[in-house]
Amino acid sequence: MNDRILLVNPPAEVPRECYDTPNYPHIGLGYIAGYLKSHNQSATIIDSKLARKSVRQTIHEIIEFNPRILGLTAMTHMVATTGKIASAVKAALPDTTIVLGGFHGTFLPDRTLREFPSFDYLIVGEGEIAFLDFVQHILAGKDPAAIQGVASRFKKGDETQIRLNGRGKIPDHLDELGMPAWELFPKAEMYPIMSQRGCPFGCNFCSRPYGRTLRQRSPEHVVAELTRSVEQFGCSAVDFYDETFTVRKDYVSDVCEHIITAGLHKKLRFWSYVHANTIDLPTAKKMKSAGFAEVGFGVESGNPEIMKRMQKGVTREDVLRAAKVFRDANLKFGAYFIIGHPHENRLTALDSIDLAAKVNPDSVAFGIMTPYPGTQVWEMATRGEAGYKMLTTNWEDFNKQIGSALELENLSRKQMEILQLRGYLTVYLRNFRFREMAEAIWTNKKRIVFILKKLVTRKSAAASSSWLDGTGKQPILAG
Repeated sequence: MNDRILLVNPPAEVPRECYDTPNYPHIGLGYIAGYLKSHNQSATIIDSKLARKSVRQTIHEIIEFNPRILGLTAMTHMVATTGKIASAVKAALPDTTIVLGGFHGTFLPDRTLREFPSFDYLIVGEGEIAFLDFVQHILAGKDPAAIQGVASRFKKGDETQIRLNGRGKIPDHLDELGMPAWELFPKAEMYPIMSQRGCPFGCNFCSRPYGRTLRQRSPEHVVAELTRSVEQFGCSAVDFYDETFTVRKDYVSDVCEHIITAGLHKKLRFWSYVHANTIDLPTAKKMKSAGFAEVGFGVESGNPEIMKRMQKGVTREDVLRAAKVFRDANLKFGAYFIIGHPHENRLTALDSIDLAAKVNPDSVAFGIMTPYPGTQVWEMATRGEAGYKMLTTNWEDFNKQIGSALELENLSRKQMEILQLRGYLTVYLRNFRFREMAEAIWTNKKRIVFILKKLVTRKSAAASSSWLDGTGKQPILAG
């Protein structure tokens, strides 16, 4: 058997979301491959999403490569497709060791290993250090089951048990993880970067995959990576993947100052996520001068009671103040909302739409609540609390724009989808942004058609159900 290592970002079976056809490489695989390289271990990458490869093409290329170790990654809505790929590869290459990384396996390791037998192992948590240890063990013919951050199966009598070893080791300082191996990917229009990991906020819909303790890279290391991306890969746009870039204003100022000193503000455009309570005018102006083209922040709800319960720590006044800061700094911003919070109803959702129209951001998104594993909402939904009703166990439906994972007692799935569309229309129409609305419709036409088809299908199903009695069987008609 060869000693080759292959890392794969699987494609969506039916691309519908912008995330299914990104114009940037997969950041997790990039950093893992870079960490391997810095420890004299090579890897090959297939980024099927970036390269626009189909599931069939991806399977064919994996089998043709014949890896000793195959590393796959998956978010929740992608895990079923990733499992299909793993099954096909395992059938063709039974001696290949297949390991899954990513958020889904991190938060449901036991269930994932039981549900998808073709995954031999899971990497739980941040993967750079754990995966390097895993590779070294496999190549040396050693059992990796005891490695911190590796989950595996073992037999106890006739039963299969799952061995969990916690999360992978993490360094206190992110400089130790090095830089991503972008040279292993197809050339991209944009390159992502992480300057820090961890988020101190306690939002009930977020899993906080990197924990609540903030860990940072030095500004010098961040700028060194940005310079490398420009000089070696022709990068012109960068997305900061930090969960909340502006947690520490002094750090943001330092990073921006280093960017300006290096002259990168003239060569790059930046995007990042911020929090309404972590932004002020000096910080926004500094970011603008450093080349930040747009920032985005989660508003989530416009209803005061729901805003209290979601544990984000923001009020309507905080949101409006942040929006004014962005405008005063001449910094474009996006605002993101969720329909379907715990105990949500039509009136509370309309409060969110009203606030979105008042904020009138440069870009807006209305997602439908998705109970991602690892979140408080997941726990509530699986227990049937907070008015939630889970609609499916199909992981492909765990998608905040077009999925169908849950509904509420006071808000059906159809009602949530109608409110979602109403939200977009209200922001544009109330603010007389007709041209932008037309552009948004054109850009998102596939997603809109998909949502409309779902609404029509549900309406047809509801009409058909009028022929059914309480047992679900067609009643016998007189005559």
